[in-house]
Amino acid sequence: MSFHPSPSIDCHTTPMEVVLPFIQQTMNSSDHITKNDTKYNANENDRSRSSSYTDKTCCHYHNLSGQYICRCSPRNCNKSIFTGDLLCISQIGTLAFYQALLSEFIGTMLLTLICTSTGLPITSKPVPDLHGAFVAGFTIATIVVGFGHISGAHVNPAVTVSFLVACEIDIIRGLCYIGMQLLGAISGSCLLKFLAPSNVQGNLGLNTITPGITVSQAILVECIITFILCYTVHAICDKTREDIGGSKALAVGLAIIVGCLFGGPYTGASMNPARSFGPATVTNSWEHHWVYWFGPLTGSIVAAIVYTYILKQQVPIIVRTESRLHTYE
Repeated sequence: MSFHPSPSIDCHTTPMEVVLPFIQQTMNSSDHITKNDTKYNANENDRSRSSSYTDKTCCHYHNLSGQYICRCSPRNCNKSIFTGDLLCISQIGTLAFYQALLSEFIGTMLLTLICTSTGLPITSKPVPDLHGAFVAGFTIATIVVGFGHISGAHVNPAVTVSFLVACEIDIIRGLCYIGMQLLGAISGSCLLKFLAPSNVQGNLGLNTITPGITVSQAILVECIITFILCYTVHAICDKTREDIGGSKALAVGLAIIVGCLFGGPYTGASMNPARSFGPATVTNSWEHHWVYWFGPLTGSIVAAIVYTYILKQQVPIIVRTESRLHTYE
């Protein structure tokens, strides 16, 4: 399984994406080696500065063909770009990294607070199921717009794991995201317990399996609806597509609404282990809680594999050397 960098490494990201700094660092390092090589081709370097190329130091993105032209050796590309430095430890010393973590914390806290409070009978009147579905979808869309440019607005361990499987986020950032998402969810549930009247708090919006639904059925439902969500996320973040119109944030919100309308009657339609973890921790209710981890994570992993490694049209990585041309798919 090889790593295929997308054009998002130019630091112009769309919602749900994150910058991949270790790619740029390894490119800089390889470029330094290339420039000190006595066989470095000056004419090739001049051409890379033309209008049809976007400079990526060692690798250059050819705007007309949609290809990366790498002028470091294939050995260096394979070692440093596609298999090494996946931990990206250097990002820990940057302010942007902690801004992204705070963004995930706040986003998940707001998501948990709003989604779990929607079903509480604050006004002593029953809340329609459609109300919860639309609130969840529009909340996600709003959070993606507000925090997407900072952290990617994953606010969901299933989405983060899906990006990890697709090799579109580094391991350290992924683990830190999940930790902040869980802390945010717990904070959101604590805030709801403080805000909601004690007589209507109930289980604080805890996801539960509907009576009559088996555990295997609940797992399958959560897997399906999370697959729809994560597949949609990967599809809207595909920089090779030019057919996507409208709001990408709203597209994610609509995927949430679809999942809620379908899965709500079965499991409460979590699609988000953090959203289930928050109220479970505060109320100390753990019955069938593992279902809301196993189902969504399975669906997210399958979505990443199906889209990224089976259906997605890969941008070829072309490596130019002194004697021959190598193409990596």
